[in-house]
Amino acid sequence: MLRAFMVIMGFTLFRVPRRYSTPNPAFAPLRLFSILIVLAIFAAVSRRASGYALEGQHWPAGTVVTFQMGLGSAGRPLIDGNTSWDAAAAPALSAWNNAMARLRYNDTVASPPVSSGDGVNAIVFSSTVFGQKFGSGTLAVTYWRISGSIMTEADILFNRNQQFDSYRGPLRFGSNGWCIGDIRRVLIHELGHALGLDHPDQHGQHVDAIMNSVISNRETLSPDDISGAQSMYAAPTPTPTPIPTPTPSASGSHFANISTRMDVGTGNNVMIAGFIVSGSQSKTVVVRALGPTLGSYGVANALNDPMLELHGSSGATIGTNDDWQTGSQASQITSSGYAPNNSNEPALIATLAAGAYTAIVRGYNNSTGVALVEVYELDTLATRLSNISARGQVGTSQNVLIGGLIISGSTSKKLIVRAIGPSLASPPFSLSGTLPNPTLELHDSSGNLLASNDDWGSGTQAAAISASGYQPSNAKESAIIATLASGNYTAIVRGVNDSTGIALVDAYDLDP
Repeated sequence: MLRAFMVIMGFTLFRVPRRYSTPNPAFAPLRLFSILIVLAIFAAVSRRASGYALEGQHWPAGTVVTFQMGLGSAGRPLIDGNTSWDAAAAPALSAWNNAMARLRYNDTVASPPVSSGDGVNAIVFSSTVFGQKFGSGTLAVTYWRISGSIMTEADILFNRNQQFDSYRGPLRFGSNGWCIGDIRRVLIHELGHALGLDHPDQHGQHVDAIMNSVISNRETLSPDDISGAQSMYAAPTPTPTPIPTPTPSASGSHFANISTRMDVGTGNNVMIAGFIVSGSQSKTVVVRALGPTLGSYGVANALNDPMLELHGSSGATIGTNDDWQTGSQASQITSSGYAPNNSNEPALIATLAAGAYTAIVRGYNNSTGVALVEVYELDTLATRLSNISARGQVGTSQNVLIGGLIISGSTSKKLIVRAIGPSLASPPFSLSGTLPNPTLELHDSSGNLLASNDDWGSGTQAAAISASGYQPSNAKESAIIATLASGNYTAIVRGVNDSTGIALVDAYDLDP
């Protein structure tokens, strides 16, 4: 009865994706609904079952699906403070990227052509669906092209004639009683269809999912949504490669994410991760520290309760957190798509001017164990992360020092990666117990060894390393210069003959 009423009113359904291999497919749209039936809808989906639904089509494993985002300027301040539709919608891609290992969404800000079959994956506002009318109340549709069961193109079209904004929290309604479309929430749903996910609630189930056919207060991925994505593209492993999280960039390639995993001790052996923000504008980032989550991925002796501090170049404290859900930024962190999985793990969001910054991870009550610290950029500005570094205790086996970075953009990036040990015994560090002879390995996202070095002056790159201006000051320290395409990379620091001690791994952007 509820379904019949809803169909008559025309407010009910999210868009259903279809298997598009011809230029003029049929489709069912994503639709708005009226506040008059909101309570009935919530009652209909309140029972929880598990069971994501698949369309039967997918991208090949390992694909980087690059969308050209051309939503453009909002022409006004949106509810969340954004003035660009592209910037407001971009976290939707990161939300899915955090959940998958074998597919990554990438994006560039452009004004793509709006035509099907051109090989371009576009996210745009449009007055029609490639010449067909949007259905009544339709917010957006996703249009596929496939070859057999393999996806070859996906276009997401937002209805230019509908009302959109960008906000967090429960659905908002206009004075006419109609729901205002949250651009990020709608795009998360549409990107799920672009992965190959269907509506679970249209398969005889009642499921808590953003992929449901009815828009609701859910604004983030549910466990059911994540399980569906991982059934096709596998679950991510926090180490040795950081989770893919590209963000839009109007310029060349840049460091979009940095991460470090190591054994967190006490005193000088806490985890210290540094990064530099370069550019004329401020950069908004989320910093988080994971411990218990690593244990769920099989990492032994994971830090049970990490604590996080963020400091500026003068040493002044910018922010601290212990347990992300208890802080004042809990809702912002949730909305960013980077909320830690465990309530004992800390996170904070900061908008930082150009300069050097340090994140410090300790264990609550001086507890010890393996932890991962990560920095993700949250905006699309040209300001970039130009240097990363991490210092801590290097052990053996799983307790080696692991640094990860993601390069985002359409061009290759030239950088130098270093492993520093003996130099840390000299000023300004003056540390005791330094690693006497570090070795360095550079791996790609598949774990393939790209390069390795022990003693930078003895390798074939010695002259290039000297010319870079970043040559280590001690002959026992290691360095690698590499030109890398967009993707995920991992640097691993070990001690020769399984020696242990404090070491530092860093990477510098060598492009102007």
